[in-house]
Amino acid sequence: MRRHTPLTRFLHSARSALLTSLLLPAVASRAQAPQLPASTETPSHLTQQAPVHIENVVHIVGLEDKPGATGDLALDEKAMTLHIQGDSTTIPLRSILAFSIVHGDKPLIRGTKGKLAESAPYGVGFAVTMTRPPAETLTLFYRDSYSATHGCVLVLPKDTGQGITSALTGLGLSPANYPKTGDLMPSESQQEPGIQLASASSLTRPSVEVALPSESESIDGIPSAFPAAIYEDLIEQLTQSGLFAQVWRAGDIRRTPGTLVLHLDIENWKKGSARGRGLGPFTGATEIKSSITLEDRSGRTVFHEKVNGAKRTNGENLDATSSLAKHVRKALKKAPELQPNKQEGK
Repeated sequence: MRRHTPLTRFLHSARSALLTSLLLPAVASRAQAPQLPASTETPSHLTQQAPVHIENVVHIVGLEDKPGATGDLALDEKAMTLHIQGDSTTIPLRSILAFSIVHGDKPLIRGTKGKLAESAPYGVGFAVTMTRPPAETLTLFYRDSYSATHGCVLVLPKDTGQGITSALTGLGLSPANYPKTGDLMPSESQQEPGIQLASASSLTRPSVEVALPSESESIDGIPSAFPAAIYEDLIEQLTQSGLFAQVWRAGDIRRTPGTLVLHLDIENWKKGSARGRGLGPFTGATEIKSSITLEDRSGRTVFHEKVNGAKRTNGENLDATSSLAKHVRKALKKAPELQPNKQEGK
């Protein structure tokens, strides 16, 4: 039997203590990584982050009137700036709530057959006419100066997202998918001094706040680009509908008293295939099944309906979100709170 001298036991204990001190912080760091910035201040170590500049970035969702437009993305220790078709959008890093970068593995087919290819994850690449290798999809959720939440989807060239991931994880964010609950706000937004709200009694139609989409527990693997696109498409469709006096983004501190809240829960989805639909109509359809609930500020349900959207013909998988938003707009016309006689009686 091997005997351990006091010196041997001491060295063994010291080595074990050293390994524990090195490993435990790493395990704790992974377990406690927050999904939201712990502070509005930019961490001092981000100043060491090398600036990131990415060319040929394609905008898909989130910037007005620029779907498919190409530009540049620049990122430093304080902000991310998008230069798209002569316009600039600056997003402070501390205002980013969540992000996701997904790597595509299907190269773009060159020539006339390129129309059948999925050059980026989820088939969003059909809007991109460039011939290049697999791309990456970046999805962002961030707040503006009024605490209103925005979604943005961009297509990046292959192997360019690492700098963005490094900067945002350094800020305390995790490159995780969009949360199933749709709740990215750390707390109920408070009205800031000096912000004037419109009087609800002066409005002939109610206003609505569009909550971030949520996902049923049974949903597995829906890309975060889809909730972002659904959210932005809903805001666009409801703004155009004329059903509401004002359409507010989630968390906007300027929303009027008595504003209704629209919730959308994604109950099921079918990925589909842009390549398959290119080969033949109604082949490889992308489908989204959901339910919508319109509530007053007390949480009372005033309208509930099942609403679906789909992309069945040649085009992007992500186009199914636009279809869904249009069907939501149509369904809300049946809501009792939005009937002309109801509004006139107020």
